[in-house]
Amino acid sequence: MTGTDENELLDAKQIHDEFGLSPSRLSELYRDRATTGCPEPDEIDGRRRRWKRGTIGPFLSAHRAAKTSQSTVRHSLLTGRRDRLMPTSEVAKVLGHKRTVTLLGWLQDRPDYFPEPDVVETTDGGRLRRFWYLGTVADWITQRPGPGNTQSKSRPPAAAPVEDGDPEELLDTKQAAPMLGYSSHLELNRAIARGVLPELARPDDILRSDRGLTSNRYKRRRVIALARARHQLPTSSELTQRRMEAALQALRTAADPDAVTVEALAESHPGHGSTLAWKKTIDEARGTMQAD
Repeated sequence: MTGTDENELLDAKQIHDEFGLSPSRLSELYRDRATTGCPEPDEIDGRRRRWKRGTIGPFLSAHRAAKTSQSTVRHSLLTGRRDRLMPTSEVAKVLGHKRTVTLLGWLQDRPDYFPEPDVVETTDGGRLRRFWYLGTVADWITQRPGPGNTQSKSRPPAAAPVEDGDPEELLDTKQAAPMLGYSSHLELNRAIARGVLPELARPDDILRSDRGLTSNRYKRRRVIALARARHQLPTSSELTQRRMEAALQALRTAADPDAVTVEALAESHPGHGSTLAWKKTIDEARGTMQAD
């Protein structure tokens, strides 16, 4: 919520929290103050700069109003079909940012301020690529929250799929995220890419759009099993013991011990650890068997 004391001094973090301007963007505006008109700080302590609310607030309001008035020029990228997918770099340009850091900062630090990506794909290297439909961006610009309003227009959160649905139904990550305790499908995709949820490393199906973008699908029963396991986690030592027992059993019964994988063990023992934890356990189990 915006403060009322015009003389209160705000640092970069407080300005970000109140007005939604990232510290890096504030630094750019101050660096280019000869052309941006960014006011001088009201207080400088070493490398720390602070502005009075009555100084920085009006500037940011005027700056955003000026950007909006130039929209016909800057928003040339918004011409075309509303279902055209725009990558992060294009969306940032449309919003008047030279780099994507501000947009990515909104997604991470200000949930529900800017729309989540309509499509997220993971590259072979594990990097997330985000895309928005042109219509999504255009609609947000039309209803863009003003300075100090960190809440977007009200929109009800997506309801989590009921647990008693068809166990074979395929769910996308937007549906699975709330069931697994994630605030958005972006967070869930990031957890999968980083190996936090090896149980979902192998989707049950992959849908590919005409543009070549992919979207993973998981059977409801897998998501529910993982959700229940995450709510009934044993102690760390118990998890370690269970992983070791599972790895030893798999290695001893496998026709080819080299075929025992993290993904297979994680899927059969949901909620028992990350990719790194399973890798370490498998290596230790192999060492134990060799010693025997």
